[in-house]
Amino acid sequence: MSEMQRIIVFKRKKIGKVYKRYVDNMKIYFSYPVKGIKPLFEARISKETAKIALRHFNINFDDKDKFLIISGENIDEKLRRFIIFSGTRQTVSELLGRSLLEVITSMGEIEVLFWYSRFINAYEGGSYWDVYRVAKSLKLLYRIQTK
Repeated sequence: MSEMQRIIVFKRKKIGKVYKRYVDNMKIYFSYPVKGIKPLFEARISKETAKIALRHFNINFDDKDKFLIISGENIDEKLRRFIIFSGTRQTVSELLGRSLLEVITSMGEIEVLFWYSRFINAYEGGSYWDVYRVAKSLKLLYRIQTK
C-alpha cells in the first residue's frame, strides 16, 4: 500500500445557548478541508491531548499550527483507534485519559471495527449527543469511570 495522509484541524468552538463558553474542537478530514464538506469525525478534545494519543498509537504526524497532517502506511487502521479514543475522551476527566488509551490499545481488531463504526454512524447521523451515547456505552462495557 502507498502512504496516505489525513488532516486533523483544531479550532475553538462557541457552544451553549444559555451558558455560552468556548471548547477545543477537533475535526478529521480525508484530505485538506473544503468548505461544505463534512469531516469524517469531530470531537471536543485539545490539540495536546490529540498529540499524546497519536504518539501512543504510533501515528506519524506533522504539526502545522492549526492542524496536524498524519501520514504513513495503513494509517486508517491506526486512525480507527484514535477516533474511538477521541470520541470517548471528550466524556472523561483528564486523569482517566491514560487508562482509556490502555483499554483501546488492548482491543482486538473486531472490537475496534465495531466501536469505530458505531462512532462514525453516530456522528454522521446525529450530533454530539449521539456520539456521547456511544461513548457512554463503551465506558460502561469496559468499566471506565467518568470522574
